[in-house]
Amino acid sequence: MDYEKPHNPRDLELLPQDESKVNVTVNIWENKIKETDLLDDDDVAYGVHDNGKAGPLQKRRHSCEKIDIADDDGDDLEDDTDNCFTRGVERVQAAIYGFFNKYKRQLKIGIVVIALILYAIYFCYALYYNFEEAVALLVITVFVVFCFAYAYMRDNFGSRIHSAICMPLTAFADKHWNVIRWLSGLVIVILVIVWIIVDTSKNPSNMMSFVGLITIVVFCFVFSKHPSKVRWRPVIWGLILQIILALLILRTNWGFEAFRSLGNKINTFLNYVEAGSEFVFGELWYNHYFIFKVLPIMIFLSSVISCLYYVGLIQLIIGKLAWFLQFTMHTSASESLNAAGNVFLSMSESPLLVAPYMKTMTKSELHAVATGGYATIAGSIMGAAIAFGLSPSYLITASVMSAPAALAIAKLFYPETEKSRADDVKDVKINIAKYRNIIDALSGGAMSAIPLAVNIAANFIVFLAVLEFLNAMLSWAGGLVGYPQVSFELICAWVFMPLAYLMGVDWEDCFVVGELLGMKIVTSVTVSFKKLAIILENRELGLEPTISARSEVIVTYALCGFSHLCGIGMTLGALVGIAPERRDDISSIVVRAMIAGNAANFLTACIAGILYEGDVVPTLVNATVTSMVATGFEDATLGNLTLNNVTETISLT
Repeated sequence: MDYEKPHNPRDLELLPQDESKVNVTVNIWENKIKETDLLDDDDVAYGVHDNGKAGPLQKRRHSCEKIDIADDDGDDLEDDTDNCFTRGVERVQAAIYGFFNKYKRQLKIGIVVIALILYAIYFCYALYYNFEEAVALLVITVFVVFCFAYAYMRDNFGSRIHSAICMPLTAFADKHWNVIRWLSGLVIVILVIVWIIVDTSKNPSNMMSFVGLITIVVFCFVFSKHPSKVRWRPVIWGLILQIILALLILRTNWGFEAFRSLGNKINTFLNYVEAGSEFVFGELWYNHYFIFKVLPIMIFLSSVISCLYYVGLIQLIIGKLAWFLQFTMHTSASESLNAAGNVFLSMSESPLLVAPYMKTMTKSELHAVATGGYATIAGSIMGAAIAFGLSPSYLITASVMSAPAALAIAKLFYPETEKSRADDVKDVKINIAKYRNIIDALSGGAMSAIPLAVNIAANFIVFLAVLEFLNAMLSWAGGLVGYPQVSFELICAWVFMPLAYLMGVDWEDCFVVGELLGMKIVTSVTVSFKKLAIILENRELGLEPTISARSEVIVTYALCGFSHLCGIGMTLGALVGIAPERRDDISSIVVRAMIAGNAANFLTACIAGILYEGDVVPTLVNATVTSMVATGFEDATLGNLTLNNVTETISLT
């Protein structure tokens, strides 16, 4: 059937042809009628003429009248949005967008200037109103201004500064590098040794920590994979960086206060997870503190870290820290980047930063990657330890100090004998999960932490059950010869007592600390953290067993790592999953890396013991009590909750 010609062009409608044909939109119909076999006289009249001139139908497209569209079933779908009003709205939108596109640079500058003026007013008034409370704001503002100033200088004057200052110094250093290297290294080593001897001479316990440090270094050298290939620069610089960090925290009031304040802020921040726990689990969630507070903190912190990744802050920090480690210790780019990532990430997450390079890594680099994972803890585990009641400042310091310690011990225990393919950290790209927006980052981070939380809960159940069974068997076997008090903890305490004393722990505390070290190496770091939290709470309440403040510092640093037997399987699974073709190489280094990770933790603990002086530490109140007070519960209830519910639940007393 042909299309009828309407009498009035303004009332033009697309009439159906026959039942076998489906009506289409104007655009599709116009394309169809261009085909020769579908054209007739009427089609030409109302379509497109051969000479290219538009017919009445094509002109009709530019009018504001309504065009009826029919679907495949023949039902009319009236598109009321295609009218003069909507077209006018679109033109207004186009004009606005065009204005913003034309003047977007000026608008951005204006918005930034207005925002800076408003922030300056707020900042000055905050300092005037309450300077003590605004110190944190002052520190953040100074840091941000410094970063922007550094970026501006780098982008605009970086090449000139490099040509005028850096290149001449580099050329001179390259020319006389051998003399500078040996002379500076010798001077630094002599100064450090002399200073340590003089500083520790007034405190025998500190001197014992120095003996422990030398013993650990000698042990790693004697049992090194290639003792003749050891390069001492990363070892020496790793020790120096650790000493500098420990000096800032343990020997300066401002450093100690800064890290204590940072730890308190982090603790307060993590306590916000209680709002989510109460909403999901109810008002009595605190009756099951571990499952409803400790594990949610891991999820919360993982989500926050994902957001920081999304905005680029974590990449910036890791990149700068990796550059600093490579510049000072002269380690390869891939192992430096992995060590920097271990400050924030777990042993299974940090290798993802260097995943594209693991296929071509040397065995020494693979060993350094695994050692870095063993010697540090993830931010989520740190959050759990803080929730248990451990000192946030010590945990933060230990996590940062363990990065150079892991590289130092790794390059001593398994020296480099091959040529690395990743020379410059600037050429190594940080590969991270891609998120669409900040909400996606929050959700993705929370979801990625669920396996970790479930894994930790499962490990607690299994290890505590196995530990209870093992204690029952040992007690039964010991009872046959008159010693039913034999237990796994008792054996660990006796075995690791000499190591605890070597690190500088007070002798009266060595039995308890030896037990913690053994539990950490054989079972899990989270189990030993919880046991340590109970011991510290005993000190607050005047109960036994407990340890002194000095022993607390040393053992906290010594426990701050994933270097336990179960970590071997976790590391093997993570690294082989990234580079399955390197399975044989990875399998050959994981056990050695676990030993190196423990040595790095003990080395960090020795340095803390060398520099620690005085018995005054921040008042440590179990995080259970702290969080409960924050929510307004009665003191009597808190004491019963902490001592009975939590202690009996973990079953470590």
